[in-house]
Amino acid sequence: MTQETKLLDSDAMYRKLMETGEAWADAKAAYDALDRVSASVLADLTQAYRTPGGEHEAQGCTRAEAETMARRSNHYRDHLASVAVAHKAYLRAQVRYDSLRTLVELRRSEESTRRAELRL
Repeated sequence: MTQETKLLDSDAMYRKLMETGEAWADAKAAYDALDRVSASVLADLTQAYRTPGGEHEAQGCTRAEAETMARRSNHYRDHLASVAVAHKAYLRAQVRYDSLRTLVELRRSEESTRRAELRL
């Protein structure tokens, strides 16, 4: 079976769309999960900076100072880097899925045009 025949095979197109759609959904879910916990990560770090006797050196500071230190912390920066990586993966998966959907529509249109030409 040639590549072009595969692209016109509706079962193969369906399987490929499902595969890329599921990859897109997984990437979106991973990104959303990381993004949703960002506020909690920041809150936990902020509280750690405010807690006397905590693991951070600036204990007992104001909330604003603690939040600033939390935002500057390696832990929070690492979290944001993970969010960015997940967002990029999500966007790339979305591009692949949308591109495949467009290709399927183009192939369907080409096949429809070909059938119409055969009837002339």
